[in-house]
Amino acid sequence: MTDNKQITAIEKALGLVLPGAYRDYLQQHLAEDKPVTDLILLYGTGILVQRNNDYEVQRYLPSWISIGDDGGGRAICLHCNPNDPAVYITGYGALDTGSMEVLSTGFEAWVQDGFPLDIIREAPDVIVFRSSETFQLRSAWMELHRALTQLESAKATMDLKSYIQQKRLLQQQLEDFEKQHAGKNYRL
Repeated sequence: MTDNKQITAIEKALGLVLPGAYRDYLQQHLAEDKPVTDLILLYGTGILVQRNNDYEVQRYLPSWISIGDDGGGRAICLHCNPNDPAVYITGYGALDTGSMEVLSTGFEAWVQDGFPLDIIREAPDVIVFRSSETFQLRSAWMELHRALTQLESAKATMDLKSYIQQKRLLQQQLEDFEKQHAGKNYRL
């Protein structure tokens, strides 16, 4: 158990007030770093400030705190705004709100659910990209290539005439698609 002075010192060092539920959990359970699953390490009071300083979390995300990581370069974060109790995850190399995905609607729920890494809401930048023309064209182009690959896999079970007709049709569709969208950036 951590005393209140240590928590206050952490808040002062980071220049923010920790969210209530996390503050209570930190005080009760995190005097030391704690692996809470095979992947997730929650930072204890001894390293919390250092990790946030090492990754410059408050520089890139003022009023946010990284409370742990997933062992794969992604930060588990909380917004120190009482109106936003969600638990977020983002890459340490992408510390911006547009890249943050939601793991849980609140810290207490996340703890009670066993610290899952399942994304319940995609990052805003991902949502914007999925609705972009580039993504739509890329998906259509990939689908045509996938159909050609599947046809090649089924070739041995097809009669030659059907195979050739279907392959020509798919190749023509792909050629038409590429002509129609020439100059647009959709290829991987």
